[in-house]
Amino acid sequence: MIILEHLQYPLRKRLRDLQEANLVTPTEDVLRWACQIAQGLQHAHARGVLQVDIGPHNILLDGHGNVKLADFAGSSIDGSSPSIASSTRAEHPRFPSSMPSLQTEVFALGSAFYELETTRKPFHDKMDHEVEKLFGAGNFPDTSSLELGRVISACWMMEYQDVGDVLRDIELIQKEKVRTEIHRG
Repeated sequence: MIILEHLQYPLRKRLRDLQEANLVTPTEDVLRWACQIAQGLQHAHARGVLQVDIGPHNILLDGHGNVKLADFAGSSIDGSSPSIASSTRAEHPRFPSSMPSLQTEVFALGSAFYELETTRKPFHDKMDHEVEKLFGAGNFPDTSSLELGRVISACWMMEYQDVGDVLRDIELIQKEKVRTEIHRG
């Protein structure tokens, strides 16, 4: 018998619930979940696994509000070809998910973080072909008002070498937030 951990539901459902209530994801959750997602991906990458389909639809919440990466069925393992492709909003046209790399994973992570913080996919009001053109031209949604805005933009602009770099920046943001709260308190 195999006993698996009970996971509540996909993160995307939680984001949709927030959206329907006209709310955004609490900053504390954004930072904690982003850190957990990056840690999980870094762990997978260190073992030669590229998830390929990163997004809130493949991230689950447990009963304690922690995230878990899921659905590695179409992954690339040790350079093998994946059996799935990323969605348009998680893929840079010049770096297709059919040829996965650390950079395609980082790009997709930026889109996942954008949705995590805003509860909406990048360019949610545009058709896929429009998003491809925008991304291909280097045009991305404005992230300047987002807690993870700097990280998201750097993911989309391919400024990170790997998820470890992303994780370091998230941890710096967390530390700065704690420092700011201590000085206020």
